[in-house]
Amino acid sequence: MARTRSIRNKKKRAKKDVIDVDITSLLDILVILLVFLLKSYNSSGITLTIPQGIELPVSKSSSLNNPGVMIQVSKDKIWVDSETILDAEDPPEIIYDHGKRRIVPLFNELVRKKEQIKATAKQAPQAKPFSGLANLILDKSLKYSYIKKIMYTCAEAGFKEYKFVVMSEE
Repeated sequence: MARTRSIRNKKKRAKKDVIDVDITSLLDILVILLVFLLKSYNSSGITLTIPQGIELPVSKSSSLNNPGVMIQVSKDKIWVDSETILDAEDPPEIIYDHGKRRIVPLFNELVRKKEQIKATAKQAPQAKPFSGLANLILDKSLKYSYIKKIMYTCAEAGFKEYKFVVMSEE
C-alpha cells in the first residue's frame, strides 16, 4: 500500500505544468541598455573642461587627445589644469621675459607642474613618467604671435610636444 502511494505521488509530481516565461520584454530592456551604454562610452578617458570665453576652432580630424597638462587660453585669461594663472584684469608686474617671448606666470606654473609629475613618478612606480605633452585649448580668435609665445613658454618649461584641442565638425 505504501508503494502504491509513492507511485501515485510520483505521477502527481510529474504532472506539474511547466511555467512558460516570456522574456521578450526583458530582452528589449537589455538591448536599450546596451545601446545607451555604447553611446555614452568614452574610450579616451580624458575629461575636458572648457572655460567660458574660449571658442574652439573646428576640425575634421577624429583622433582623440592624449593625457597631458591642459593649457587653456582665452583673450584675457590663461588656465593650467583649470586653475587661473594669468588674468588681464589683475596682471602681475612682470608678464614677459626673454625678449617678450616667454610668459612668466605660465612658465612658473608649468615648471611647478613638471616637478610635481616627476615627483609623483618617483614615489609611485605605476604612475606614468613625465611625457612633456601639453594639450593646448586655445580660443580661435587669438593672434598667431600670442600662440607662438605660449608654445615658446611651454617648450622652455619642458613641454615640447603639443596637442591642439579643437571642436569636431558634425
